[in-house]
Amino acid sequence: MWQELHPNIRKRIMIQFLSRFGSSLIFPFMAIYFTQAYSAKIAGVLVMINVVVSFLAGIYGGHLTDLIGRRKMLVAGELLKVGTTAGILLANSPWWQAPAFTFAMMLLQNLASGLINPASEAMLVDVSNEKNRSFMYAISYWASNLSLMLGIMVGGWFFEEHLFPLISGLMIINLLTTALTYRFIQETHAPEKKLSQSRLGLKGVWQSYRQVCLDQRFFWFTVSGVLILGIEYQRNNYISVHLSQNFLATTFFNLPLNGVKMLSLSTTLNTLLVVLLTAPIAQWLISKKIMPTFKIGVALFASGFALLAFSLNFWFILGATIVLSLGELLYVPTRQAKLAELVAENNRGAYLAVNGTIFQLGKLVAASMLIFSPYVGRIGMLIAILLLGICAISLATFSLTLTKNK
Repeated sequence: MWQELHPNIRKRIMIQFLSRFGSSLIFPFMAIYFTQAYSAKIAGVLVMINVVVSFLAGIYGGHLTDLIGRRKMLVAGELLKVGTTAGILLANSPWWQAPAFTFAMMLLQNLASGLINPASEAMLVDVSNEKNRSFMYAISYWASNLSLMLGIMVGGWFFEEHLFPLISGLMIINLLTTALTYRFIQETHAPEKKLSQSRLGLKGVWQSYRQVCLDQRFFWFTVSGVLILGIEYQRNNYISVHLSQNFLATTFFNLPLNGVKMLSLSTTLNTLLVVLLTAPIAQWLISKKIMPTFKIGVALFASGFALLAFSLNFWFILGATIVLSLGELLYVPTRQAKLAELVAENNRGAYLAVNGTIFQLGKLVAASMLIFSPYVGRIGMLIAILLLGICAISLATFSLTLTKNK
């Protein structure tokens, strides 16, 4: 099945693997970097600024990729990543230490990601079809998780004492991904022949996203995605607090486990299961109907997280992690495949950029649930997470009953 995918898909997945591995060597640890350079409060503000810039860049990048094409956006983004990584390398060299300049380069790096991500997503949709999309997204998800796991393992080991060599490694990877993108990626979307200044400005952005905002099918499907991620981000919100405060210390193969280590063990198991089981499940998904599989996946995913939010037993936590991991393996590729069917062909970049906002909105849902968790307790949070899952399935199903946007 892999060989049957369009060459752009195969090359893009490999390039994304290298890129995400390189990024995870450095960027997951930058909050630590800025805390050491300034303070925890300032580090938090800087991280929030990065989130906002990344959001805005993604929205504008989605608009631009529909205007000028996918390949140009990818090449421009990769070149910008090379330049900003060179700046970060210089600002953390043995000859110069400049956290402020590092932050400025990180902002531009987020701008580069805003150019790349919508273009990459739109390109994958351009050259895939209903038959192979579930398989394509499953493999892409597997590659993403594996690269993230490997990058964080290497970065976590060397970040504090060997930052300069790590950034040097990131620089080499970015040069490689730029060369691969320029050499092997083909254009899949014909750009507009005549571009007026208004099409590139705010008026053009509004016209592009107006169609997206008026598409009720896509709107409710996106809200469903926000609720699903509201479940997932409980791990870093309520569940982390729940385990750190209430889990009774135990041992596992003579290893002492407290609540924080139990959460880490659960997260590691989740990642390993995704990496190990993606290939067989992706093959199994080829012959399955998308929506029934999606519903089963979300149901398992929500049930697993609900049990995590309630349980304090070691074996129940591991069992819940297995359940949510299976749900994740089922719902992620099928949701992406159905999403690809919903986006308008002439405006794919904008649609997929809006879909990218579900990650930030999901974090807001999870954070708001953490606020009221002391009032409802473990049972209340279990019920709340299950309700999120039910609503997510219901809204996704409802969205598909509406008339297709013209």
